[in-house]
Amino acid sequence: MKIPLKKLDAEEKTVAKNYSALMILQGLNYVLPFVIIPFLERTLELERFGLVMLAQYVMALCIAATDFGFSTTAVREISLLRERKLDYSTIYFKVFWARIILLFIVFLLLCAFVFAIPRFAVEWEVYLLSYGMVIGQTLLGDWFFQGIERMRILTAVNAVSKILFTLLLFLFITSPEDYLFVPIFNSIGYLFAGLVMLGLSMKYVTWQWPDFKNSREFYRDSFQVFLSDISSQFTYAANGVILGLFAGDSVVGIFSAFDKLMLAARKMYIPICQAIYPYLSRKSYLAKRILMKRLIWGTLALGIAGCLFVVFLGQWIVDLLYADPSIAENIYLLKWMGLTVVFVGLSLLFTNLYAPARKLFRQRLKVMVVASLFNLILNLSLVPLLGLEGTILTVILTEFLMVIVAAYFYKTDHDTLSRST
Repeated sequence: MKIPLKKLDAEEKTVAKNYSALMILQGLNYVLPFVIIPFLERTLELERFGLVMLAQYVMALCIAATDFGFSTTAVREISLLRERKLDYSTIYFKVFWARIILLFIVFLLLCAFVFAIPRFAVEWEVYLLSYGMVIGQTLLGDWFFQGIERMRILTAVNAVSKILFTLLLFLFITSPEDYLFVPIFNSIGYLFAGLVMLGLSMKYVTWQWPDFKNSREFYRDSFQVFLSDISSQFTYAANGVILGLFAGDSVVGIFSAFDKLMLAARKMYIPICQAIYPYLSRKSYLAKRILMKRLIWGTLALGIAGCLFVVFLGQWIVDLLYADPSIAENIYLLKWMGLTVVFVGLSLLFTNLYAPARKLFRQRLKVMVVASLFNLILNLSLVPLLGLEGTILTVILTEFLMVIVAAYFYKTDHDTLSRST
């Protein structure tokens, strides 16, 4: 039964408004892939399409590296400052300057990686032009607006940038030879959003030059989250990169066609975590557990519905969106991937919501590292033998393992506190 907004308290109203704003943005994340991905697959053809998608897998890893876990730890700190009505400037610029330094370091590492491997050096322009995505994401400050619970601002700017990117694609990309426009326009969209949000964030803070004193605990916690996030993004990137090394860009194109659709489905959980996280961080342990029980059952039901949607409508969606027959021939793999919709939702409740809110950064790190190592071993074992099927099996089994390990640490946290009381 729908609860009228007026019956909620002030904090719950803020959560509801932020969730509504995030759902609008997530709606774009659902719609746009169904427009952009088929357009690129048809216009660029499978090999060029696979190439630009491979670059995006690499950029996901770079974004996680420059974030350094601040999107988790800083949100919590900003949320607590907001509750106490204290100034945000010090924590904001501790994050800002650290990420600017990381931006340069990661770019140098990217150059070394690309030019050291002939497979990537041949198309070096795609990777370096894509780095604008990382710069824009660094400037975006989405963690700050999440912490002060002003997600409607972020949603509006992100929506404009995504629409801008989409319009540029349709206006200027007409053949496979235009593939370099994809990273250029993608970078323009990210940079636009980043610069606008940087300007808006200055209304809430007072400018400070780099000062990293008295920040040891904050950076230590952030480093633990960073290791978790880089492990997660390494897992995501490794699926595409290892497949590309063993099977080529065309096969990466098939995988990306499925993966981008599944990513849109899996992202339906992100607004829930982002909207509730600042609120949950301020609550008592008992309140956290009560809310988590409700979320677990709701997430499970949502995941099962999403899985059934993929299984029964996957064939129709692929036939509608994609032109290349090799994609349609592998539709059974998309249906297998439907299982991940269930697994991802449950694991995200722990890794992106409960563990950060409880400051269980070590436990979160263990979940991510175990999954990353498992994913890497499976990829290197299965992909040379099974190709695309090996990648899909690796994705499914890795997500299932994350649920098991996350559930173990969730139960362990409860048992530990029960014994101590």
